[in-house]
Amino acid sequence: MNNKRFAAHILMFDCQNTILRALENCGPFVEKIYVAYSEYPWNYNRQARSQLRNTADKKLLQTSPFYSKIELIEGIWDHDEDQRNACLVRARADGMDYLIIHDADEFYHPADYRNNLNQIVNNPDFEVYRTPWCSFWKNLDYAVVDRQGSEIVGHPEFAVNCKKDIRFIKARTTNAKIHYDLPGLCYHLSYVMTDQELWRKINTWSHSHQFDVRRWYRRKWLEWNEKTEDLHPLDPPAWKRAVRFTGELPPVLAGFPSRPVAGYRAKPWDGLRRWCEDGYYLFRKMMIRLGKL
Repeated sequence: MNNKRFAAHILMFDCQNTILRALENCGPFVEKIYVAYSEYPWNYNRQARSQLRNTADKKLLQTSPFYSKIELIEGIWDHDEDQRNACLVRARADGMDYLIIHDADEFYHPADYRNNLNQIVNNPDFEVYRTPWCSFWKNLDYAVVDRQGSEIVGHPEFAVNCKKDIRFIKARTTNAKIHYDLPGLCYHLSYVMTDQELWRKINTWSHSHQFDVRRWYRRKWLEWNEKTEDLHPLDPPAWKRAVRFTGELPPVLAGFPSRPVAGYRAKPWDGLRRWCEDGYYLFRKMMIRLGKL
C-alpha cells in the first residue's frame, strides 16, 4: 500500500454475532485492529446504563485468526464519539496514517475493500473518506431503499486521515470539511437482529434520546410488513421501505444465520391504539416544553 499504514477500529458492545466476521473482513488489509470494549453502554439513556451490561465476551477475540493484530482498549465512555476518539488517539500514537471505521456490523467484498484502500493511497491528502452504504432490515433478505428506490441510503465515513487535525464529534461523524467518496459498497447489518436484540440496541445507542423509542419499536419494527413505509427512526422518509434484496453478499457473510420474518397482519383496533399513542406523545412533548416533566 505504498508504505501507508492502515489500522481499523471496532466498537465491541452486544456484537458477538458479527464481530468475528468483521475481524475476518478487515484483518487481511490492516496492520492493527483497535477493539474498544466497555462493560457499560453509553450514557445517552441513563436508565439503560444502570440496567444493562455488555453481552459480548472479550475472550471471543482470542478465537479470531487475526488476534495478533488486535489491541484491546477498555474504558467507560459516555458518548459514541468518545470511544472512537480513544481509538484515534492510539492510532496516531502508533504512527498510523489512516484509521478505518469498521463497525462490527459492516461488511465489504474483498475486492471493494482493497480498492477503497488503493483509492486512499492514490488520493492521500483528504481529511476523511466516505463509502456508499446498503442497510439491511430484519434479515439478509431485505434491504431498505430511499425515496427514489435506491439501495444506497447513505455515505458514512470509512476512514480518517490520522495526519490531519480530525476528530469524531458526533458518533462516527467527524469535524472534517474535505472528504473523498470511495466506490466500495458497505453492507450494513445494523438492523439484522431479533426483536430482543433490536430493543437493546435502540435503548443503548447514540440515538436513544432523539426519537420515541417505544412508539417506533412497535409501529416500524414489531408491526412491520412489506408495505410499511418511513422506517428510519430519525428521518422517517429517508428509508422509504424495505424490499427484497437481490444482490450478491460479501463471502464473509456466507452461512450467516438469518431468521425468517413473517410480516405483521393488521388488527381492527390498530387505528384507535395509534390515535391514543399519538395523543399521549403530543401531550408529553408539550409538558416537557413547559417544564412540567
